[in-house]
Amino acid sequence: LADKMAGRAALTACFFGEGAIAEGAFHEAMNLAALWQLPVLFCCENNGYAMGTALARSESQTDLCAKAASYGVATVQVDGMNVVAVLEAVQGAAQQVRTSGAPVFVELRTYRFRAHSMFDPDLYRVKQEIDAWKTRGPIHTYSARLKEQGDLTEDEFLALDAAAQAEVDAAVAFAEAGTWEPVEDLLRDVHTPEGVA
Repeated sequence: LADKMAGRAALTACFFGEGAIAEGAFHEAMNLAALWQLPVLFCCENNGYAMGTALARSESQTDLCAKAASYGVATVQVDGMNVVAVLEAVQGAAQQVRTSGAPVFVELRTYRFRAHSMFDPDLYRVKQEIDAWKTRGPIHTYSARLKEQGDLTEDEFLALDAAAQAEVDAAVAFAEAGTWEPVEDLLRDVHTPEGVA
């Protein structure tokens, strides 16, 4: 809204999971973005489970694009496990937002291989389901595609994989070597100091 009011040629991208669609804030945002014709790219990462609840168990309408379309918002549905398809769909949707100045909703149908959090026992889905989705893992399917095209060798892939793992290991080591925030600073900047208006 600020960009539109200031006349800036900008696009705001919002990323959220399918569980957020059950929240009132989603519907309010869709309604106002459509009503005011705001340049927003809504990207819904639909992995089929809102934390541990399957979409069909929490929503009477599981067609997420239908929900967005009910507000007059243009929609795009894409295989979120296909890197190239995602790139093309999002580029097209972003261009549509920039051209029309109106919102677009993109549903990226994807999957998460691990539990929602470290406290999630992941008892709501079966191993066979996870294994079936793993065969469509975007890193491996895209690297296989690049190898087939002659754009990536196995040695190059292994070097990239090792470099990425080294970067993650370095980040973890840096975080673990850090110091804890002093207890007396935990509430700093949380409240306005007394006497300040």
